[in-house]
Amino acid sequence: MNQFDQFQNALLLEPIAVNKYRVNLDSRYFVGKTPHGGYLNALMHKALILSVPHTVAISSSIQYLNRIEVNDVVLEVEVFKTSKGSSSGLVKLYQDKKICTVFNAICSDFEHMKGFDGLLTNPPDLYKNTPKRDYKNLNYDVISPGFTPSFIHQLSCTVHPNHAWWDRDMDEADAEARCSAYMQMEGGVPDQFVLSFYVDVAPPVVSNKYGPLGWIPTYSLTTHIRQIPTTEIVFVDFVAKDINKGYFEQDCNIWDLNENLVASSRQLTRILKSEEKLSK
Repeated sequence: MNQFDQFQNALLLEPIAVNKYRVNLDSRYFVGKTPHGGYLNALMHKALILSVPHTVAISSSIQYLNRIEVNDVVLEVEVFKTSKGSSSGLVKLYQDKKICTVFNAICSDFEHMKGFDGLLTNPPDLYKNTPKRDYKNLNYDVISPGFTPSFIHQLSCTVHPNHAWWDRDMDEADAEARCSAYMQMEGGVPDQFVLSFYVDVAPPVVSNKYGPLGWIPTYSLTTHIRQIPTTEIVFVDFVAKDINKGYFEQDCNIWDLNENLVASSRQLTRILKSEEKLSK
């Protein structure tokens, strides 16, 4: 089975009541013993789409409230509104009767999304200035064998050489809190659910400036899906510019190889290490 079809299988939902689904989580999309945030984003996107008359969550927000273990979860959907052009709703993810994640979104179909185009966001200069062949495979095993999370092995991800912090000499003064990369799930052009996964695939970008900082959890993730890519491979650019009391926003833009902006996101993330530990 190719990587794209495998991911679609990982999103299969079992209906157990009206607007209620059970999911057997696929551990291949985990970080250690907990599901990856982008995987949960895609799952809850899928649950809402199954409950409304539209096909894409064009604007969504997910909040990660409690840790999820390697067990089944239940998704409950509450539909707020449906109309010809859009619909909206809320998805709650439960495990052992505890709410662990909440997802809300506005949904539509791309054929309804017609109108003025302008103020286009282009890929950064490094997209054209650095050949794709110079990018490095995302693989943390050079730090410690088995350190690479399992979800990374379910796609191809090559990172700009200036952002491959695990495979270069660290120079904090010159390094950016950034990760630019090519991503591909072999076997299919990314759909709306793959894009929901991709917006959280990159490692925390602060690692490119400060080195590995341990567990850096995401508290919330907002995603805007603009169109389906025209190419199987996409280019992603994750950037953070401000850290305040351990919290920082990580922004992401995704383009296909025809330079169409297909998705954008912003996530609120926290460095759990103290300032004293960071200085060591």
